[in-house]
Amino acid sequence: MSAIQEAMTALKEVLLLADRVERVGSTLSEMTKELRDHDRRIIRLETFVEVGKLARPSKH
Repeated sequence: MSAIQEAMTALKEVLLLADRVERVGSTLSEMTKELRDHDRRIIRLETFVEVGKLARPSKH
């Protein structure tokens, strides 16, 4: 294989790797958004449970 062919092959590999990194970054960004949404929902549920505990009359 000539040096030019090796350079072209290496360049293709770099471009493919860059594309994969970009896709992984995009996926990670989406996962981060979902995680934030889940965190907000959990906080709302925890608040609902705590308010429910406070509103319930004590049996003592």
